[in-house]
Amino acid sequence: MSIEVTTTDDAERWNELLTDTPRATGFHHAAALSVLERHTGATCHRLVGYKGEEPVGVFPVFTTRKGPVTVAVSPPPNVKLPYLGPRMLDRQPLKRRRAEKRNRRFVDACLEWLEAEHDPAYTSIRTTPGYDDVRPFLWQEYDATLRYTYVVDIDREPDELLSAFSTDARKNVTDEYDVGYEIGEGDADDLDRIVEQVRERHAEQGESFELGSDLVRDLYESLPEGVIRPYVCRIDGSFTGGFVNVEFGGRGICWIGGAKPSVDLPVNDLLDWNYITEAKERGVESYDLAGANNPRIARFKAKFAPELVPYYALEEGSRTMTTLTKLYGSLRG
Repeated sequence: MSIEVTTTDDAERWNELLTDTPRATGFHHAAALSVLERHTGATCHRLVGYKGEEPVGVFPVFTTRKGPVTVAVSPPPNVKLPYLGPRMLDRQPLKRRRAEKRNRRFVDACLEWLEAEHDPAYTSIRTTPGYDDVRPFLWQEYDATLRYTYVVDIDREPDELLSAFSTDARKNVTDEYDVGYEIGEGDADDLDRIVEQVRERHAEQGESFELGSDLVRDLYESLPEGVIRPYVCRIDGSFTGGFVNVEFGGRGICWIGGAKPSVDLPVNDLLDWNYITEAKERGVESYDLAGANNPRIARFKAKFAPELVPYYALEEGSRTMTTLTKLYGSLRG
């Protein structure tokens, strides 16, 4: 039986499907997709694949016009999302042959829908970790680039986790310091402080940072409570550093932040450890540290004994993208 793809504007129904979708992120949530749509000006299509009456997969994809042509992206650019892309539902265990057939038919149906409805000249997709079979895209002549992230298993006792850390990381999070500092979960105003600190850090390095704090605050207010979690460090009551994590489906993602402050305190190590210990108490099982694709950042992240986990950047129409980028700016997030 073939797979039929439809779109749904029913946010409640979409979110119900996510409960059967392993490794869906907070960015897959209908409220997050609506926020991204508002702030990017792109149109979000919530694609759902059905085999008869049975839903088999979800795929949020955005379309937008760049000059005379349409581009399709998942996630949209310039919002610093690490990944989005398709996810297969997992309502029953499938043998490999059947699972591969279902994945291929779902992807083919989604790409056929995109071509028929929007005919994009360029398509960019970054898959979530755990979505490993991207061959259906390769068979449709997509280019694939292997990417990596760092994921820490935090579903274990703190002492066991600490023992796996590097010596300096372990020392940094257990030592006592002659500084009056506090670390914990912040509020909406801290989101602005974190984003601005990261923007300043990028400017110091001659890099742009286009993500606005208004989008981050909108996500904080629109998503269910606890999905967007700002964690901050204060020294003598003043904001010193922080980051914004996304927590959903038993997984945490380090999204924005981690700019190194000019203080004699391992702020980022302490922030990560505080988040890990508190998230574990909430039932979070894994923590995506990100940063594995940057040599400088990877050296810092690797000391937390993470697993190196692959994901994929998929592109179709890369020559068109090169031309469009020269004319209209970056299409990659």
